[in-house]
Amino acid sequence: MIAKRFRLFAQGAILVAHNAPFDMEFLRRRERELGGRFDNPILDTVLLSAAVFGQAETHTLDALAERLGLSIARSDRHTAIGDAMATAEVFLKLKDMLAARGIHRFGEVLRETRKHRRLLKDLN
Repeated sequence: MIAKRFRLFAQGAILVAHNAPFDMEFLRRRERELGGRFDNPILDTVLLSAAVFGQAETHTLDALAERLGLSIARSDRHTAIGDAMATAEVFLKLKDMLAARGIHRFGEVLRETRKHRRLLKDLN
């Protein structure tokens, strides 16, 4: 079962996702069946984007990739691996932008993203 393998793989890790509530809802529905919880800390690239660019900007994965100069092949978009790779690239760029502002530690990043939590449900 893939979900069980993923839970074991992700145990103790910080999860990075784009629009995390969507993915976490799916995973949390399976917790009873998997015999464990998905209670990982989460960094959401939507909220990271809001922290860097402001809430007024568009924070879709496509808009972020374009704004950051990244290209996502059409054939990869809306596929698990394609979206995961795009999210990873977006995260690395946003992480560097936050670091340039003196925001390095997980707690500091959470404080910044929580200022924008009205965009998404805060899962931490």
